Amino acid sequence: MILVKRKLFRMIGFLFPLLYLASGLVLRPWYDRIPVLALLALFIGWMLFLESWRFRNPKVNRWLFEHFKGFTKEKERDKLSTTTLFLIAAALTIALFPRGVALASLLFLTVGDPVAEIVGVSWGRLKILRGKTLEGTLAGACACLAVGAPLLLIDGLGLDLRVLAIGALAAAITELLPFPVDDNFTVPLGSGLAMLAAIRMLGG
Repeated sequence: MILVKRKLFRMIGFLFPLLYLASGLVLRPWYDRIPVLALLALFIGWMLFLESWRFRNPKVNRWLFEHFKGFTKEKERDKLSTTTLFLIAAALTIALFPRGVALASLLFLTVGDPVAEIVGVSWGRLKILRGKTLEGTLAGACACLAVGAPLLLIDGLGLDLRVLAIGALAAAITELLPFPVDDNFTVPLGSGLAMLAAIRMLGG
Protein backbone atom coordinates (compact mmCIF):
# COMPACT_ATOMS: atom_id res chain seq x y z
CA MET A 1 0.00 0.00 0.00
CA ILE A 2 2.86 2.39 0.84
CA LEU A 3 4.48 1.65 -2.55
CA VAL A 4 1.23 2.37 -4.39
CA LYS A 5 0.70 5.58 -2.41
CA ARG A 6 4.24 6.77 -3.20
CA LYS A 7 3.89 5.99 -6.90
CA LEU A 8 0.47 7.62 -7.16
CA PHE A 9 1.96 10.71 -5.53
CA ARG A 10 4.70 10.67 -8.16
CA MET A 11 2.05 10.77 -10.88
CA ILE A 12 1.38 14.36 -9.81
CA GLY A 13 4.35 14.86 -12.12
CA PHE A 14 1.79 14.73 -14.94
CA LEU A 15 1.38 18.44 -14.19
CA PHE A 16 4.66 19.31 -15.88
CA PRO A 17 4.21 17.68 -19.32
CA LEU A 18 0.59 18.90 -19.37
CA LEU A 19 1.66 22.46 -18.64
CA TYR A 20 4.41 22.22 -21.25
CA LEU A 21 1.93 20.90 -23.79
CA ALA A 22 -0.59 23.64 -23.00
CA SER A 23 1.97 26.44 -23.16
CA GLY A 24 2.90 25.29 -26.67
CA LEU A 25 -0.59 26.23 -27.80
CA VAL A 26 -0.08 29.91 -26.99
CA LEU A 27 3.69 30.49 -27.04
CA ARG A 28 6.29 30.21 -29.78
CA PRO A 29 8.84 27.36 -29.80
CA TRP A 30 11.46 27.63 -27.07
CA TYR A 31 9.40 30.26 -25.22
CA ASP A 32 6.83 27.55 -24.51
CA ARG A 33 9.20 25.91 -22.04
CA ILE A 34 9.60 29.02 -19.89
CA PRO A 35 6.39 28.66 -17.78
CA VAL A 36 7.04 25.04 -16.83
CA LEU A 37 10.75 25.68 -16.18
CA ALA A 38 9.80 28.60 -13.92
CA LEU A 39 7.40 26.37 -11.98
CA LEU A 40 10.01 23.63 -11.72
CA ALA A 41 12.57 26.15 -10.49
CA LEU A 42 10.22 27.13 -7.65
CA PHE A 43 9.64 23.50 -6.66
CA ILE A 44 13.36 22.67 -6.90
CA GLY A 45 14.29 25.70 -4.82
CA TRP A 46 11.80 24.70 -2.12
CA MET A 47 12.94 21.06 -2.12
CA LEU A 48 16.63 21.98 -1.92
CA PHE A 49 15.87 24.28 1.03
CA LEU A 50 13.98 21.44 2.72
CA GLU A 51 16.77 18.95 1.96
CA SER A 52 19.40 21.29 3.40
CA TRP A 53 17.28 21.90 6.49
CA ARG A 54 16.73 18.22 7.24
CA PHE A 55 20.39 17.32 6.61
CA ARG A 56 21.46 19.93 9.17
CA ASN A 57 18.76 19.01 11.71
CA PRO A 58 18.47 15.30 12.58
CA LYS A 59 15.22 15.92 14.50
CA VAL A 60 13.61 17.50 11.44
CA ASN A 61 14.86 14.64 9.28
CA ARG A 62 13.45 12.08 11.70
CA TRP A 63 10.10 13.89 11.92
CA LEU A 64 9.74 14.06 8.13
CA PHE A 65 10.43 10.35 7.72
CA GLU A 66 8.03 9.44 10.52
CA HIS A 67 5.16 11.57 9.22
CA PHE A 68 5.63 11.07 5.47
CA LYS A 69 6.36 7.34 5.33
CA GLY A 70 4.11 6.90 2.33
CA PHE A 71 6.15 9.34 0.25
CA THR A 72 9.75 8.58 1.24
CA LYS A 73 12.18 5.68 1.09
CA GLU A 74 14.50 4.78 3.95
CA LYS A 75 17.52 5.02 1.64
CA GLU A 76 16.73 8.72 1.13
CA ARG A 77 17.34 9.57 4.79
CA ASP A 78 20.91 10.74 4.18
CA LYS A 79 20.74 11.69 0.50
CA LEU A 80 18.64 13.74 -1.90
CA SER A 81 15.08 12.48 -2.10
CA THR A 82 13.77 10.91 -5.29
CA THR A 83 11.25 13.77 -5.49
CA THR A 84 14.08 16.30 -5.72
CA LEU A 85 15.88 14.21 -8.34
CA PHE A 86 12.61 13.86 -10.27
CA LEU A 87 12.17 17.65 -10.37
CA ILE A 88 15.78 18.30 -11.41
CA ALA A 89 15.58 15.63 -14.14
CA ALA A 90 12.30 17.11 -15.41
CA ALA A 91 13.89 20.57 -15.66
CA LEU A 92 16.95 19.23 -17.50
CA THR A 93 14.79 17.17 -19.86
CA ILE A 94 12.67 20.18 -20.83
CA ALA A 95 15.71 22.45 -21.15
CA LEU A 96 17.85 20.07 -23.21
CA PHE A 97 15.53 18.15 -25.54
CA PRO A 98 13.13 19.10 -28.34
CA ARG A 99 9.53 19.46 -27.22
CA GLY A 100 8.25 16.08 -28.42
CA VAL A 101 11.18 14.16 -26.94
CA ALA A 102 10.90 16.00 -23.63
CA LEU A 103 7.16 15.36 -23.37
CA ALA A 104 7.55 11.65 -24.09
CA SER A 105 10.46 11.29 -21.66
CA LEU A 106 8.52 12.95 -18.84
CA LEU A 107 5.49 10.77 -19.47
CA PHE A 108 7.70 7.67 -19.45
CA LEU A 109 9.04 8.63 -16.03
CA THR A 110 5.69 9.68 -14.61
CA VAL A 111 3.80 6.55 -15.67
CA GLY A 112 6.18 3.86 -16.91
CA ASP A 113 8.46 3.82 -13.87
CA PRO A 114 5.64 3.55 -11.28
CA VAL A 115 3.85 0.84 -13.30
CA ALA A 116 7.09 -1.16 -13.59
CA GLU A 117 7.69 -1.07 -9.84
CA ILE A 118 4.10 -1.79 -8.81
CA VAL A 119 3.80 -4.75 -11.21
CA GLY A 120 7.27 -6.01 -10.35
CA VAL A 121 6.69 -5.92 -6.59
CA SER A 122 3.13 -7.26 -6.73
CA TRP A 123 3.34 -9.93 -9.43
CA GLY A 124 6.94 -10.20 -10.58
CA ARG A 125 8.57 -13.64 -10.39
CA LEU A 126 11.44 -13.68 -12.89
CA LYS A 127 14.35 -11.66 -11.49
CA ILE A 128 16.73 -10.09 -14.01
CA LEU A 129 18.97 -7.20 -12.88
CA ARG A 130 19.22 -5.19 -9.64
CA GLY A 131 16.32 -7.12 -8.12
CA LYS A 132 14.02 -5.98 -10.93
CA THR A 133 11.66 -8.45 -12.55
CA LEU A 134 10.96 -9.26 -16.18
CA GLU A 135 7.23 -8.76 -15.57
CA GLY A 136 7.77 -5.29 -14.13
CA THR A 137 10.15 -4.27 -16.90
CA LEU A 138 7.78 -5.40 -19.66
CA ALA A 139 4.83 -3.71 -17.94
CA GLY A 140 6.83 -0.49 -17.64
CA ALA A 141 7.79 -0.56 -21.33
CA CYS A 142 4.18 -1.19 -22.37
CA ALA A 143 2.98 1.62 -20.10
CA CYS A 144 5.53 3.97 -21.67
CA LEU A 145 4.24 3.12 -25.15
CA ALA A 146 0.63 3.53 -24.06
CA VAL A 147 1.09 6.89 -22.34
CA GLY A 148 3.26 8.21 -25.17
CA ALA A 149 0.94 7.09 -27.98
CA PRO A 150 -1.38 10.15 -27.81
CA LEU A 151 1.63 12.34 -28.64
CA LEU A 152 1.69 10.73 -32.09
CA LEU A 153 -1.60 12.50 -32.83
CA ILE A 154 -0.09 15.95 -32.27
CA ASP A 155 1.53 17.61 -35.28
CA GLY A 156 4.96 19.13 -35.02
CA LEU A 157 6.41 17.00 -32.22
CA GLY A 158 8.73 15.05 -34.54
CA LEU A 159 7.73 11.67 -33.11
CA ASP A 160 6.64 8.48 -34.82
CA LEU A 161 5.94 4.99 -33.51
CA ARG A 162 9.52 3.83 -34.12
CA VAL A 163 10.99 6.69 -32.11
CA LEU A 164 8.47 6.19 -29.33
CA ALA A 165 9.20 2.45 -29.17
CA ILE A 166 12.94 3.10 -28.98
CA GLY A 167 12.35 5.60 -26.19
CA ALA A 168 10.13 3.18 -24.26
CA LEU A 169 12.74 0.42 -24.59
CA ALA A 170 15.50 2.81 -23.52
CA ALA A 171 13.48 3.86 -20.46
CA ALA A 172 13.03 0.21 -19.45
CA ILE A 173 16.72 -0.61 -19.97
CA THR A 174 17.89 2.53 -18.17
CA GLU A 175 15.85 1.56 -15.12
CA LEU A 176 17.62 -1.81 -15.05
CA LEU A 177 21.19 -0.54 -15.30
CA PRO A 178 23.24 0.05 -12.11
CA PHE A 179 23.82 3.79 -12.41
CA PRO A 180 25.06 5.54 -9.24
CA VAL A 181 22.14 7.99 -9.53
CA ASP A 182 18.49 7.06 -8.88
CA ASP A 183 16.45 6.07 -11.94
CA ASN A 184 14.14 9.05 -11.37
CA PHE A 185 17.07 11.04 -12.72
CA THR A 186 18.41 8.67 -15.37
CA VAL A 187 15.19 7.40 -17.01
CA PRO A 188 14.02 10.65 -18.65
CA LEU A 189 17.53 11.63 -19.72
CA GLY A 190 18.38 8.15 -21.02
CA SER A 191 15.14 7.77 -22.95
CA GLY A 192 15.42 11.34 -24.24
CA LEU A 193 18.92 10.74 -25.60
CA ALA A 194 17.77 7.50 -27.25
CA MET A 195 14.83 9.20 -28.96
CA LEU A 196 16.95 12.14 -30.08
CA ALA A 197 19.48 9.73 -31.61
CA ALA A 198 16.65 7.76 -33.26
CA ILE A 199 15.14 10.90 -34.81
CA ARG A 200 18.49 11.86 -36.29
CA MET A 201 19.30 8.37 -37.58
CA LEU A 202 15.84 7.86 -39.04
CA GLY A 203 15.87 11.27 -40.67
CA GLY A 204 12.95 12.66 -38.67
